[in-house]
Amino acid sequence: MDRMIALYASPALAGQIKTQLVADGFASDRLDVTSNADLGRAATMPVNDAGAKLDAYFRSLLSDLDDDAIVAHLVSAVRDGAATLTVHPRGEVEIARANKVLKSHDPVHLFLRVAPAATQGGLLGERAAGPP
Repeated sequence: MDRMIALYASPALAGQIKTQLVADGFASDRLDVTSNADLGRAATMPVNDAGAKLDAYFRSLLSDLDDDAIVAHLVSAVRDGAATLTVHPRGEVEIARANKVLKSHDPVHLFLRVAPAATQGGLLGERAAGPP
């Protein structure tokens, strides 16, 4: 599954960008804002502590062994008041469109994980959001 994680300095900015992506045609259920005040989907992780929930959530998105430092950085940044906006794009067109929007708001960091074409289930080249 493809995923893009943008780290922004504030939850308000991440929320505004999510709203922009929804207006652009992205389904809101494929956009997740995670902040210290609102853990979003991280709240559903089967652990008790907020820090552990954030760690488990980001590890579910970034599962490579060499992603440990990125996960630790994201958890620390969110605990310190930053926010992430995670996008689950469908195909190359949405990846390009989301990338343009996310970068236009100067993220602190932007992490992109694209699944190999063989695991896409035919989604590469398809799009669900509005016009390109």
